[in-house]
Amino acid sequence: MRWLVSCSCVGVAVAAAVSLAMAREYSPRVVSPHRADAYSMRTFAQYPRWRDLNGDALAWELYKYLVDTRSGLFHCNEVIEGTDVLSEYTNVRDPVKIINVYGYAYCGILGPVMAGIWQDMGKGKARTITLPAWAHVAAEVFYDGQWHYMDLDVRAVFRREDGRLASMAEARSDSSLWRNRGPLFFPNDSLESTRKIYEKTPVHHYHNFNQSGHTMDYVLRQGESFIRWWTPQGGRWNHPTVWNTQDWLRKLIEQPPRGPKPNHRHFTIHNHGNGRFTYQPNLTDRSTDFEDGVYEAHNVRTSSAGLTLTSPGSGYAIFEVRSPYVIVAKVGELDTTEDDCQASVVQIDAHRAALAISLDNGLTWEELKASSWPATLDLTPYVSGRYGYLIRVTLNGRPGEAVVRSLNIVTWVQVAPAALPALAKGVNLMEYRTGDHYGLKTRVMELRTQANDPKHLFKYLVEPPRDYDPQRKTARIRGSVIARVEPPPGTKIAWFTAGGAFNTYQLQAARNTRNTIAYAVDKPEGFQEIYRSEIPTDTEHWNYNGYAEVKLPQPAERLFVRYVGDPALNNIYIYAHCVEKPRPSRRPVVITHVWQESGQRKRKTVELKGPGTYQIVAASDPVDESIEIAVPSDGR
Repeated sequence: MRWLVSCSCVGVAVAAAVSLAMAREYSPRVVSPHRADAYSMRTFAQYPRWRDLNGDALAWELYKYLVDTRSGLFHCNEVIEGTDVLSEYTNVRDPVKIINVYGYAYCGILGPVMAGIWQDMGKGKARTITLPAWAHVAAEVFYDGQWHYMDLDVRAVFRREDGRLASMAEARSDSSLWRNRGPLFFPNDSLESTRKIYEKTPVHHYHNFNQSGHTMDYVLRQGESFIRWWTPQGGRWNHPTVWNTQDWLRKLIEQPPRGPKPNHRHFTIHNHGNGRFTYQPNLTDRSTDFEDGVYEAHNVRTSSAGLTLTSPGSGYAIFEVRSPYVIVAKVGELDTTEDDCQASVVQIDAHRAALAISLDNGLTWEELKASSWPATLDLTPYVSGRYGYLIRVTLNGRPGEAVVRSLNIVTWVQVAPAALPALAKGVNLMEYRTGDHYGLKTRVMELRTQANDPKHLFKYLVEPPRDYDPQRKTARIRGSVIARVEPPPGTKIAWFTAGGAFNTYQLQAARNTRNTIAYAVDKPEGFQEIYRSEIPTDTEHWNYNGYAEVKLPQPAERLFVRYVGDPALNNIYIYAHCVEKPRPSRRPVVITHVWQESGQRKRKTVELKGPGTYQIVAASDPVDESIEIAVPSDGR
């Protein structure tokens, strides 16, 4: 890769390369030397700071990173997605989501997330522990033949002088572990009173309370840009109204800048951040933007006026909005979501057209009303709190008469600033990466049930389960059920993560738990088992998450996943990573950094034809402002 860069307060740098890029950029990301690549926990594990470490050395470096004021997580409150009826199903406990999307949580999430980070990095088993007498949750990770306590919420590990980390059991019995431990050790708590609580409180163990499978996949198309800011942008965040029932949290949210922020200010320099996708393809025959960006189409073509019919009658084009970050609205009153707005706004100029939206990968559609043309549609009630949708434009009539002249989709998301590619004083060797952790150019399709609603559940299944009762909140499905996954048109499934929220027997009865997951391709037969429960006999909670990741021997046109709930299955989630035919293009990727040095605004723009590195030099300590990745239109 050859590149040439320059930088000034308002300067623009241009890079040249001999290789051709894809018109579509798959999972594009800029990686800073000061932040781990958290696309997945597999890429996270390859961070140079710890990729060659094991045991205590690894655990200590991870802990320091995850509680650092610049790169770490902070306490705010529970993180909620969906409208299921129990917190076990709505609390987000996926490490990739918490690190990248939110950056905050509370102990009931941070404990399982720490366990999930350890497990999904491939470092061995871990568990969540609860301390009822302190209303607290933490984690223990297992290596060198024993457990080791790790607590991201209150900032604590028990680290001996020789660097060895202790377990919860050791901390309960050895008072010497509580002395002279430094600033990363219960900074907000009285050590002596906390030690006495730990000495006396019961300790309960949860198995696989964490979730897994989310990755930072998205596709940038010609005519699309994605900008992320380190700071809040106009009061936009994932808005669970249950937060508003707590007076201290309401007051915290209303403090400027409005929105989620740490209730321990000294734990982090960050609040929440935001991002914005802007997709504005050129739909005329002077551009290849339509071919590059369309999800699926029938009986339509580009023309000098825009998108029109190929032959008289009816035709359609479907466009996808898919984000690895949660889609969020501009929040109005805290007690309602009815005045939330601008989560995703579609502006379209068309004639003889109709619009529809799908929230389930095209299985069902709902018509959207456009009272006049050009039309502006605010899709907030449909998409806020989700990770994507499909929008269908249907044309009716004759070629040249039915036409889409222009399309513009602006979608706002929430991001965790601590995970963004930060700059530091000196030479910053930045790396532009694409693709998943197998090196494949894949796009992801997510299937996630809310099994308290039969209609929502059944549309993903080959047939309804024989023993199903949504009123059995902790044991909805007993026995076997098969989910069907159809990849996006023109793609095949290369790999997938299949998981489920399961019920388990507890304590000594846990050995009787026999939940399983198996898969088949093309037809629902010849299933191969990929997960079988092995629940420890110290488990003291009914809910856990079982999951497995599978890279297929060759890409498949469809996937079937069979779950057996014994004693029960309560929800299903599947992430299918799909490959498609490469699309060569001469359009570069344009990356723009904006930051401040000593109060002076700096900007640097780099153009790349594919993955590569570039440098940014900061003469003094920089304050990051934004980073944008864009794929320009080739419209003439």
